[in-house]
Amino acid sequence: MSVNELIKEYKINKFRKKNLKISKRKYSTSSNLFKNCHCYDAYICGSDQIWNESFTLKAELKPTLSYFLDFVKSNKLRISYASSFGIDKLSDKVIELVKPELEKFKTISVRENTGITIIQNMGLKATLVVDPTLLISKYDYDVLIGNNIDKSNYQLFSYILHKNQITANKIDRYLYDHYFNKDIEKKYNGEPLSISEWLANIRNSRFVLTNSYHGVIFSIIYHKPFLVLPVEGATMNDRVVTLLTSLNLLDRIVNCYEKDVIDAVFLSTINWHEIEVKISTLRSNSIEFIINSLRE
Repeated sequence: MSVNELIKEYKINKFRKKNLKISKRKYSTSSNLFKNCHCYDAYICGSDQIWNESFTLKAELKPTLSYFLDFVKSNKLRISYASSFGIDKLSDKVIELVKPELEKFKTISVRENTGITIIQNMGLKATLVVDPTLLISKYDYDVLIGNNIDKSNYQLFSYILHKNQITANKIDRYLYDHYFNKDIEKKYNGEPLSISEWLANIRNSRFVLTNSYHGVIFSIIYHKPFLVLPVEGATMNDRVVTLLTSLNLLDRIVNCYEKDVIDAVFLSTINWHEIEVKISTLRSNSIEFIINSLRE
């Protein structure tokens, strides 16, 4: 692990301790969950790519179904919220493993259309819900940002995940060279950030360039114009497509380095009032799903 990764992990752990309500007991293995995790009335798994095949088959160097709540007793509620498979199709081997566990869920929800299809192909029902970060407002995130303001005034905030993102790096250079005054406007250069600093960077930026799902979400939450690229080398970007489709923002996706297309996205405006109306409906439906799922 590099120095930057260690710094990032330290900052994230500090945030967790300060802001998250977590159990005193930690469960680090499947066997530990089976032996000790029986003190709750309801169990919710989610979100993000917890149902990715790599976790299912190799999380403990063997098939492990903890993220499918196989340790939960039959008289307890099992619920999935905004879970993701991270791929558009499961192998027969994984379906054989996970279907018996998914059949025990009271309700299943996912965050992308491909997840709906995967669940339906197993003869089960799933509901499409929003990412949990969209269940609260920007004012709730402002509390987390606190005083992290003056440190974070990057006018172009490029948040690019994974190495060798050639197109993203070319677009980053093009945008900064053509639309920003280098004498007064700064660009984020990849230093390790805390959660609060990361949120502040988006809130205080003028434009966001990202291939990150949550980079897109928080650009939307803070009404920041953005350009999003698919992750190069990845076979699955459907959660971004699903979200942007629901908000009528698919035109913010750029798939290749074409200056005319980049210019059009950068210079276009977003009707944030319409976006908020759509998000309000999606949020209400998702909260209703949670409430109904928890009812006996």
